[in-house]
Amino acid sequence: MLELRPLGLALAIAAALAMPAAALAAPPANDAFSAAEELSGRVTTAEGLTKDATKETGEPNHAGEAGGASIWYRWTAPADGRTIVSTCGSSFDTLLAIYTGDAVDSLTHQASNNDACGVQSEAAFDAVEGVTYLIAVDGDEAATGAVALALRLAPANDDFADAEVIAGDEGAVDGTNVGSSPETDEPGYLEHSVWYRWTAPSSGPVNFETCGSDFETFVVAYTGSEIGALEYVGYADDACLYSSRISFSATAGVTYSIVVDGYGTGDFELSWNRNPQPPYVLDYPYILGTAREGETLTATDGEWSGTPPFTLSYAWDRCDEDYVCKPIEGATSKTYLLTSADIGQYIRARVQAANAAGTYMAYTDTTPPVRSRGPQSTALPVVGGTAVVGDTLTTSDGLWTGPTPIRFEYQWQACDAVGTACVDLTGERQSFIELRTVHVGKRLRAVVTATNIDGSRSVASGASPVVVAPKVVKQVRCVVPNVRGKSLKHAKGRIRRAHCKTGRVTRAYSRSVARGRVIAQKPKAGARMKQGAPIKLVVSKGRRR
Repeated sequence: MLELRPLGLALAIAAALAMPAAALAAPPANDAFSAAEELSGRVTTAEGLTKDATKETGEPNHAGEAGGASIWYRWTAPADGRTIVSTCGSSFDTLLAIYTGDAVDSLTHQASNNDACGVQSEAAFDAVEGVTYLIAVDGDEAATGAVALALRLAPANDDFADAEVIAGDEGAVDGTNVGSSPETDEPGYLEHSVWYRWTAPSSGPVNFETCGSDFETFVVAYTGSEIGALEYVGYADDACLYSSRISFSATAGVTYSIVVDGYGTGDFELSWNRNPQPPYVLDYPYILGTAREGETLTATDGEWSGTPPFTLSYAWDRCDEDYVCKPIEGATSKTYLLTSADIGQYIRARVQAANAAGTYMAYTDTTPPVRSRGPQSTALPVVGGTAVVGDTLTTSDGLWTGPTPIRFEYQWQACDAVGTACVDLTGERQSFIELRTVHVGKRLRAVVTATNIDGSRSVASGASPVVVAPKVVKQVRCVVPNVRGKSLKHAKGRIRRAHCKTGRVTRAYSRSVARGRVIAQKPKAGARMKQGAPIKLVVSKGRRR
């Protein structure tokens, strides 16, 4: 281990302190013109620092300013075209200049800028393929900081006005959208577009395609002479794997603008011909409407490429939960009315396009499971009670499935002795009915209507036994009357006339019986008791919410 004696250490420190600050600084690696950092490609970026950078003897003033802390980049143009260089996004007030030449003191100025984007810079020039360009980044008044350099060589046909002219009934051209950018008034979905212009030599089908491109492309066709007033003709995406083919019927003498764009950038070959093309779906059809019994579904046509005109036909399928689908017999129109047979099934539509060159079938997604028009009955309501005048019949709601809540309504009917010919009983719309003399010889049943968000559905209970008059029982001093459904006042009167007396009265909420009505009694109606026997009553406090 080397040991410095006190005198040696002091001399070393003194020597270090005596060195100028510049001797201790480390300039950037691309500080000198001869050490310029290499850039390549149509689109490229670079980062750098100008701290401790210097200005060389004979170096020009960049953008007309003295500067004093420059760094250098070198780029050889891979093709002819408009080239944009910027320092927008750098951390300081930059100066930017582009040159050609082999020595720092004998450069030819190409472009320069100061303060194009805030205090940062941007400059454009027309590059020539194979020529090497030197790019200097300096700081105004020798300012330094972090450099964000971006370079973009735009394709020659980047702008609508510079569209590449193509001609004839067939042909192919190589192209690229690397370095392209959208222009003012260009359709908003175009981001990396390049333009071609073709005038139809005759009327008839024409196809433009980028099949085999090295990135995912799409092709759009327009007519019109101004970028802000284009008329849409057609669009194609993924007609040949991830590349595109657009087909339309051209009119002789009309000029069409063909755009190649993509989900990214890359190189492609654009070819064209006048061959008829079979249909190919661009945007799949889908179903409009609600998947509910009684509703009408409508299939959209979708969007198609290929040579028009197209003839469209439709068919509908029912699918189970395993996506096993079967055609619906007779369902061959653009619309389909859902029936009870569709409940619980998934519905899809098939749209077939046909032209002179062939056919193609496109499927929609399936609907959700088809719901019923209203609740579905899984068990019929049941009538309970004794079919004797003076007694009360009641009905259950039955069992139902479907979205809740489910609301119930009732209608009692009188049927013939067989129980088939039935008519509504006016005003009998509770879940119970008191039997009267007019009902003798009839069978009674209840029609229960269930309603939910999907609609209403009604079912009928089975009919009761034939209603009969009560038997006269002699020597019974108290025959308990049926007072269920009666007001308390009416009930007490009936109990008194039956030679019984009203016992304890309690109150409780009821699901369906109105406030003040008797909902239960003990003993039950028809019981034979001693004269003055007490009858306990339960009176409704109102319907339970």
